[in-house]
Amino acid sequence: MPDSANVKLQSMALPFHISCSESAVGLYELADGRFQLIEDGPIAPLMVGPGYVLVENRLADHLRGFQLERVKFVPAIIWHRRTGQEFRTHERLVVGQQFRPDQINDVNLDGCRLLGLSGEYLFASPELARQLRESPFSYLRFSEGLKGWAANAI
Repeated sequence: MPDSANVKLQSMALPFHISCSESAVGLYELADGRFQLIEDGPIAPLMVGPGYVLVENRLADHLRGFQLERVKFVPAIIWHRRTGQEFRTHERLVVGQQFRPDQINDVNLDGCRLLGLSGEYLFASPELARQLRESPFSYLRFSEGLKGWAANAI
């Protein structure tokens, strides 16, 4: 394939929004860095909200294997105020590559990458999405670009 056709195909690639098939309770980040459950219910293996991405420890270990650029792994504590119980089942991903909706066609998608959209949504490069689809983490869901969900959310 000529180089110009390759560049055109690459520029048409879009990142994939990552979500979780399991519903999650809401979280509130406290000043001390813990995440407080704001309702009773299950703690999902992937939770993404304003300013945070929490993944179960098993998924964090799997993601470390990709040596992702600009992603930092930080142990997280999820706290249930009513019971006083602390859960150390998740790690926080600090995703350094962020983009805005109007930049979706211009983000670097080479190799395996995690990206954040406006600090509230998690995306993967096409290669990382492909690898994660083949992983044992069947709760992960992927949708290409901003199809449907983001038009109303942003």
